[in-house]
Amino acid sequence: MMSARVRLQDHSLFDTRCRHLMHRHTARHRPLRSDLRVCSGILQYLKDPTISPILTSTLIAAGTVSFNLVAGLVTEKKRADLTLEVEQQRTFAKAQQELQSLTARYRGPLLEAVVDLENRIWHLANATSEWQNSEGDVAEEEVMYTLFNLAQFLGFVEVVRREGPREDAFLQAGNPQGSDTLATLVEGLRFVMSAASGNLVDWGDVSETRDHPGSRTRRSGEDLIEWTPIQQYQLKVDDQLRVPRGAQRAIGATMLITPSGSDRHYTMDFAVFCDKYTNDASFAHWLKQPHDDIINLATGATWKGQGPFPMGRWSRVLLLQQLLIDAVDLLDPTFVRVPKARRTRLMPVQYGPLPALSEYQRKLRRLARSSTFGEYSSILSDVSKWSRSVSSIDEAQLEAMRRQNNGRSGTSKGNGARRDASHSKAALESRRD
Repeated sequence: MMSARVRLQDHSLFDTRCRHLMHRHTARHRPLRSDLRVCSGILQYLKDPTISPILTSTLIAAGTVSFNLVAGLVTEKKRADLTLEVEQQRTFAKAQQELQSLTARYRGPLLEAVVDLENRIWHLANATSEWQNSEGDVAEEEVMYTLFNLAQFLGFVEVVRREGPREDAFLQAGNPQGSDTLATLVEGLRFVMSAASGNLVDWGDVSETRDHPGSRTRRSGEDLIEWTPIQQYQLKVDDQLRVPRGAQRAIGATMLITPSGSDRHYTMDFAVFCDKYTNDASFAHWLKQPHDDIINLATGATWKGQGPFPMGRWSRVLLLQQLLIDAVDLLDPTFVRVPKARRTRLMPVQYGPLPALSEYQRKLRRLARSSTFGEYSSILSDVSKWSRSVSSIDEAQLEAMRRQNNGRSGTSKGNGARRDASHSKAALESRRD
């Protein structure tokens, strides 16, 4: 009796476990069966001949719209990139035009004036034979030509001082004409010509390293109180060729014959200069002392190879000649105008370097290797034409693609219409049967 009950309970437990396992299996696979039923329904829906053409046309239309949208975005991006590139080319061409205009206006004429004046000073110091006429006296024409070159140099220095800082591009970073290198050199030349003999000795006749004459260090208030200026002492030197700063500007202004703001500045020629010096007392007033100093240098004690210090009659001439060669090195770093063999300094002294000299010369070398502005304009025109052609090609290609896609869409619609007609005909025949 007990064994029968045990067997009955075992069978009941077994049935319960089997039903539980079947229930778990059915619950686990119910989503899969549901998904299969959905997919089967979609397939049956797609097989319906009345739905398939509509769905195909919808998909093609959506694809065409998406393609047009993407192609339009790509074309606009290309146009924006090309516009930016053209604008950069225009900015570059404009900067080159301004730079070359400044170079033609200031650097070129100043270099020519520097070369002419240095050549006259070289011959004056070496007492070459052209300084004497047939009677053995000093040749007045040589004196006047030297005076003319000095005045011409001061004329272009006045141009740089008067108009240079007013140019927008003159003060731009990276512009060779706008750096302090040239300004420092010009100030050095003006100082050497204008400084009193005591100030010149105070700067140059020292044992320690000298500042560049164009970037001298000013004394502080305490130093000025304790400092005894050397000009208090009587300097018994034969100081020649001193031109005060006011006289420098007056001479430079009277030499210019072009108005302010001109594309290129010119000074009066030698014949007009000689006539004006002879007949215009106000003009000759500013040039009388330099004229007499040139005669004294040409007729007095000749240069014997001594240096500028201690101070002597040739000190200012030697310092001026050295600074003029420095100006040639600065303005003609590629040796185009003056060869290296003609850049000899008579008796050089050591002083501090010009600020940013290597960078200034590097930019001038790059400018000398660059093309002319006409070539930059040609390049800019080519870039503009190229940008327009690329834009038109993109639009043409885009229109062709649109037509092609529209043709495919029309073909699909036609096929769908034919399928609908055949399906309707078959349905009618079946109904007749």
